[in-house]
Amino acid sequence: MAKAWINGDENAKQMLSRVLKERPLLHLPPPLHRVPLGVSNILEIVGPSPSAKTEILLQVAVNCILPKNRNGVQYGGLEHSVLFLDLDCRLDIYRLSQCLKLKITEANRLQKTKDLQKCVVEVSDHNSSNQREYDDTDVFSECMGRFLYTRCYDSFEFLSALKALNYKLTSNGVHVLMIDNIGAFHSIDRGFSSLPQGNPSRKNIGLQSVFATVVLEIKKLLELRSMIVLATKNVTNQVKSSYSTRASGCLKNPYREYMPLTWQSFVTHRILVRPLDDKRRFGDQVSYSGEWLLPALSISVEFVVCDTGISDSL
Repeated sequence: MAKAWINGDENAKQMLSRVLKERPLLHLPPPLHRVPLGVSNILEIVGPSPSAKTEILLQVAVNCILPKNRNGVQYGGLEHSVLFLDLDCRLDIYRLSQCLKLKITEANRLQKTKDLQKCVVEVSDHNSSNQREYDDTDVFSECMGRFLYTRCYDSFEFLSALKALNYKLTSNGVHVLMIDNIGAFHSIDRGFSSLPQGNPSRKNIGLQSVFATVVLEIKKLLELRSMIVLATKNVTNQVKSSYSTRASGCLKNPYREYMPLTWQSFVTHRILVRPLDDKRRFGDQVSYSGEWLLPALSISVEFVVCDTGISDSL
């Protein structure tokens, strides 16, 4: 096998095609579109509440569960399954279905327009068998079948959900794991850490041990499956201007970090999102900014949340 690998011959195009097929990049909607993510990347979306963090997850989920094409209609999705672990227990499933229906309807409308233009050119063809059927219901049901949802009310349920994923994901082929919000039980777990240990022989359950187990279980998943992890994290509203933190030439955290070092070192990508001033509104839509902290990019992305999803504000 080693000899066959050494004697192997492929050009750059073949190599890139093979690598991207085995470890595909995930191209995400704004404000995450600046940095493509690959398999085993851990993206942390940081920001005060509200700053559209859950909305970003929903838009990524819609982009993933949509099909690439059906019956000649180009939906532009990735056809990936998504598992959403809701630690805040506040996911608006109606918002997800609304965005999904709008995307499907818009794709069908564009295809109908193209078909009508084609019919005008081909005036001589009046065969009704060539008329395309547009079934939003079947596509919607197919997409929702790719969205898996689990609600966790404490760290014990969160850890149990992670431990069960190896068995639960066997037949589902999940490519994206979403966690909203990773610091939801931080205060409770920190309180457990400060309590006196009743039984010295029993392992103390606290903040450090919980996240050590969380990281361990996610690592096990990534070793067995080609997955990308997206997690949101709430921070306080006292977020200083990120531009003032670059005076020394290196980027410091523009917020107070409270997660254990085990989790911080596990994260490979981090973006800070926050609402801009009221003066920066675009009509009735609030404008938000997104800035990459890891990797550190000097470009700040502005975006707005509308009925159809998230788009650049420029």
